[in-house]
Amino acid sequence: MVRFENVSKTYDGQQALSGVDFEAGRGELLFITGASGAGKSTLLKLIYRAIRPDEGTITVNGAAINGMGARHVPGLRRSIGVVFQDFRLLSGKTIYENVALAMRIRGAAERALKPQVMETLKMVGLRHKADCFPDTLSGGEQQRAVIARAIVAEPVLLLADEPTGNLDPDTSAGIMRIFKDINARGTTVIIATHNRDLYTGTGRRIMRLASGKIERLDVG
Repeated sequence: MVRFENVSKTYDGQQALSGVDFEAGRGELLFITGASGAGKSTLLKLIYRAIRPDEGTITVNGAAINGMGARHVPGLRRSIGVVFQDFRLLSGKTIYENVALAMRIRGAAERALKPQVMETLKMVGLRHKADCFPDTLSGGEQQRAVIARAIVAEPVLLLADEPTGNLDPDTSAGIMRIFKDINARGTTVIIATHNRDLYTGTGRRIMRLASGKIERLDVG
């Protein structure tokens, strides 16, 4: 599903990633961990082509993306869901409207919107909050709304960047259960986190980064 071959990236003379090689298989749930500045966010940005590598080859869902033309990037991103730590929900729109927007951007027919959006909100436990605005929700509820927005169009790949960074342990555990459910449905999930509680005891692969390099691969 995702393959990096000798990938390097430098920002303003600082090496963010250096010679990274790894592969995430279709249907896998993979954790990426490491200290702040280790390169976790850079790696995710490279996968959805927010940035390009300086060296190496990146393949996502069978397509080499680092040389991909700009007109093909939207098509790539339609197959990827992204969960950000800072939510990025639109404050002037309801939770339903925030989630539905992800389908509208992908050109979904209006008649397909409501059942799909409501089913997705039910999956993350927010069906009863569909008509609420983001600022009336707790931090955990807002994060679940972000996850709903990321998965409503049924992406083949879901990326999450520190998805529980500002949440308490119980809420974090609930968010992790949602990711496991999504993965069980066949979606490849890659989670960047410094929270050991998310991956300890999961039996999933953990890729540890240090100073832009893969320090080691473990199993949680």
